[in-house]
Amino acid sequence: MYFFLKEPKSDKITPIYLIYFLKNQNKNFKYSTNQKIHPDNWNSKSRMPVVKRGAGGVELKHLGSVLAMYSDFLDEKIKEYEKLNKPLTRELLKQLFDEKFKHKAIKGESQYLIDAIQDFIDTKNKSKGQSHSWNQKYKNLKNKLIAFETKKRRKIEFNSITQDWIDEFCGFLRVIRVKPFKPHNDNTLHRTINFLITVLIWSETKYHNINLKTIKNPVNKYQPDDVFLTSEEVAILENISLPRKSLERVRDLFLIGVYSGQRFSDYSVFEKSDVQGEMIIKKAEKTETESFIPLHLKLKELLDKYDWELPRISSQKFNEHIQKVCELAEFNEDIKEIIYRGTKKEVVYNPKYKMVSSHTARRTFITLSSEKGMPDHIIMKITGIRDPKTLIKYKKTSQKSVIDSMQKYWG
Repeated sequence: MYFFLKEPKSDKITPIYLIYFLKNQNKNFKYSTNQKIHPDNWNSKSRMPVVKRGAGGVELKHLGSVLAMYSDFLDEKIKEYEKLNKPLTRELLKQLFDEKFKHKAIKGESQYLIDAIQDFIDTKNKSKGQSHSWNQKYKNLKNKLIAFETKKRRKIEFNSITQDWIDEFCGFLRVIRVKPFKPHNDNTLHRTINFLITVLIWSETKYHNINLKTIKNPVNKYQPDDVFLTSEEVAILENISLPRKSLERVRDLFLIGVYSGQRFSDYSVFEKSDVQGEMIIKKAEKTETESFIPLHLKLKELLDKYDWELPRISSQKFNEHIQKVCELAEFNEDIKEIIYRGTKKEVVYNPKYKMVSSHTARRTFITLSSEKGMPDHIIMKITGIRDPKTLIKYKKTSQKSVIDSMQKYWG
């Protein structure tokens, strides 16, 4: 028995078939696995997908596990019929394989969750209105489920999805160590399950008839110990001399975020066409809410420095670089962080620079603006935040502010 590609020299993805020689009939049994692969990702010697790192490697590893289901099933039937002293024929094998791997789904669609997620992504992208970050969220969800399938050595069918299955999936993600994923805290896990429930709602009647009233997100969010920079630390960043231009560009991008209060996906793509009078009017990529950002002197100087052609960098690389900048700025204060994973509570102490990310800029703007006395409704108009409860989550308070207020009111 071995697997082979329908078109091994193709420059596009091609179907994978299983083939087994039946001595009693002197014929080959050929069966489609319903899986496809690009020939560049196929090892012609092992007749299996190549081994790679990263997200692409996760998908190829999952594909290998799916093919293993077919070969394991064939081995099982060969041994079973040898014990029964009955011959296996092509016709019988096809019947057995069809019963195992081909089920009638609603409206002829696939009964597998992974297929539905890809259909969900493809369908939503037809509108041309989905952002890169939106696509990444659901691609990550798909890869997490692929990793879960690999561990369980079976594909996820809709008829297996119950509240107990959701709980088991949560348990898997709390300990996951499949690159590029790390064990999930409850906030990350809560978001992931919400994404999954969104797909289940979208695919209802098209792929399944699950009673969604019985499916709930079992994970509670907690308020994270996020950091912000003080006015003094912002001033240090403004004046620090950095050893490389790449770090200087990241520092400048971060300050643009501090001066504007926007998310990284928005402040990293400011354009002159966004300017109306003395205001940048920008529609948020994530929420489609308009922000009204005053083009004040510090913000304008940095945008003009790059002639509004801001450096392009992924958020992951940005976070690595801004942490290096903050390390050079000696933001070494130990920060206590409490992480919840179900019933487990983990207390971790990190130097402040390790907790800085692209989102710290937005939190810094909101916190410092509030401390300086800017009214909440103005902060919300600038940042595009619509819910006061969301604004409260962003607001942090420095020890210095507490001391200053105490001195002001109590002497």
